[in-house]
Amino acid sequence: MKKILFLLLFGLFATTSQAQQFYRIKADVSIKDKLSNGSYRLTVGKAYYDKTSLKIVYKLSFPQKETIIIKDTTLYKITKDSVLVQSILASNEFSIFHLSLSGKLADYGLNSGNVARIYKISKVEKDKEGRVITTWSVIEKKLMNTLGKIKMANVNKRLDAIAFYDAKDKLLSQQFFKEYENFNGVEFPKQVTQISFNSDGTQNIQQTTYKNIIIDQENENEVYNYPIPTVGSKQPNKSPK
Repeated sequence: MKKILFLLLFGLFATTSQAQQFYRIKADVSIKDKLSNGSYRLTVGKAYYDKTSLKIVYKLSFPQKETIIIKDTTLYKITKDSVLVQSILASNEFSIFHLSLSGKLADYGLNSGNVARIYKISKVEKDKEGRVITTWSVIEKKLMNTLGKIKMANVNKRLDAIAFYDAKDKLLSQQFFKEYENFNGVEFPKQVTQISFNSDGTQNIQQTTYKNIIIDQENENEVYNYPIPTVGSKQPNKSPK
């Protein structure tokens, strides 16, 4: 149930993109997963995002060669022999790529677009480490029984951590943003760690590392414009790994 609420939260964040100076980002990506059953998983490849098309393309090389496309509410997993289509609820407009290119990562985009009608700042304070802690509470009455508060910590106007809660104030997940670097005017964290909490008290940890980041790349158009497949079977409510 908590996972559904967490995904629903992202699904509600539909906004209208405005013209920005930056529109593309490419990076080498390494994803390390530590699952609640104690197993580990490593995924390596490259990530491409085009803000004008709101499409993420992952060209993965390990553990196997495959292409993952995320567009609207659909994920396409393409291997040499098959295409799998999965329905998702997350919005690319709230991916780290879109938020960084749009200059909205500092407040996770909560202060703009339609989401600004759902959440408002209810508390601002400083913790012992000097971080600015901001609590965002749900103001849309129809969603108060579905969504919970969001708390974020900022250091030097950069997002350091964010935590999502359910409507009963139970922690659903946390994300930590480290090793920021400015790439031609785009503030981008090269390490992102997400901790998701399960109903049985266990947790899944995912650490993503980005390297060789390129902003507004002019070549490799064939990757950014990778065609959307037209075949596959659907499996709902699953997220890309």
